[in-house]
Amino acid sequence: MTHRKRLIQPLVAAGALLAVAGTHAATPLAEARAKIFGFENVDAATGAVKKDKVVFSWLGHNAAAVSLLGRVIMLDAYIPRLEVTPGRTPLVIKDLVDLKPEAIFIGHGHSDHADNAAFIAARTGATLYMTPEACGTAQTALARMKNDPFMQADPNFAIPPATTISCVGITSSGSVPATELVRIRQFEPLVCINGFRALHSVALPPDPDWGPVQVVDTPDPRDPTLFPPGVPLTPTNPRQAGQQDLRQGPGPGGADQLDFQFVLRTGYNFSLFYNNSIGAFKEGKGSNWPNGVPADGQRVLNLMRSLPNTDLNFSSFSSGNTDENGWRDLVYHLEALRPRIVTSGHAPIGAALQYYSGVLNHLKLMEQPRNAWPGFPRGNWPVIRNHTDPTDLLEPEVYQPGDPAWFNPEKAARVAQHCS
Repeated sequence: MTHRKRLIQPLVAAGALLAVAGTHAATPLAEARAKIFGFENVDAATGAVKKDKVVFSWLGHNAAAVSLLGRVIMLDAYIPRLEVTPGRTPLVIKDLVDLKPEAIFIGHGHSDHADNAAFIAARTGATLYMTPEACGTAQTALARMKNDPFMQADPNFAIPPATTISCVGITSSGSVPATELVRIRQFEPLVCINGFRALHSVALPPDPDWGPVQVVDTPDPRDPTLFPPGVPLTPTNPRQAGQQDLRQGPGPGGADQLDFQFVLRTGYNFSLFYNNSIGAFKEGKGSNWPNGVPADGQRVLNLMRSLPNTDLNFSSFSSGNTDENGWRDLVYHLEALRPRIVTSGHAPIGAALQYYSGVLNHLKLMEQPRNAWPGFPRGNWPVIRNHTDPTDLLEPEVYQPGDPAWFNPEKAARVAQHCS
């Protein structure tokens, strides 16, 4: 179904890209795409990504670069430990600009998801997809960057005064979660994309059905020694050479959550579902919907159940509710969506194994029915492909849309319902 390429980063770092490319001088586009998607998936002369595959490359936290049949997008734009030069994080902001994504999909407007988005869009022309509230904040960030003397003095960061960004608001401002399913047509006729407003994570008291499941994040204490910090891209005080402020900044849309699904129209309709937060479905509450009721959560889950069957779910494994309820909300999400594969995002740096173990244990805890919970039999669990920072950064995962593994007899009718 998929394979991973483990030697790409060292090969590219060693300059193997030019050797593979023969006599072609690699362009910044080709170099960036080879670095992120793997040189075997990228034309060394043109930078085009292979048009018969889906290539997924984790960028850290809840961000990814994805090539959908050669069309390049980003999911979120925040990169943890982004520094002035490559370090623990093996890419820099220039790599994301040179990648030239056509679109950036932002799940919500918090800084750990939306930072860098307005800058990349301004430098590349990529279309941003956010809530209308977060779009307004992105436009404010663009105006600030245009007037930033440090950015304007650096040709790698300067944004001309006439520059605009296209930010498309998905769903109506302030709309009720899961009441609007919005078609995004930028990649038709290759890919059907739908977006909807969902629930952002929120902390709640322990669920009496399961008792308190307390999680205390325990990152590896050796991490700062193994990977000494370099110069962060975001300015410090005092400011250091090469630093620039590319943050989204405070403003509306921070917690307003969007989920997206991408369905290919070729082969067996390979589908990718993207969510960078998970609300309390049982209670129907989220930090963007604090007064919700159980019916609100059920409406979101039912919408997810109605979508074309998901093959790959790139999901947050973190939640504001883990402190007392562990990964309960993620299990609700997975039971409704039923993805073939779930791959992780949003785990604290150094805590990937703790979160992987916690998710497995919570799946076991909720395997059997209890009160109103129907149970989630082991045979319906997804394959979990856990991301560990930094060893899984820029490790391309390649999916063949024509592989019969993605066939599902229910999928055609659902594609007709949501993608006609």
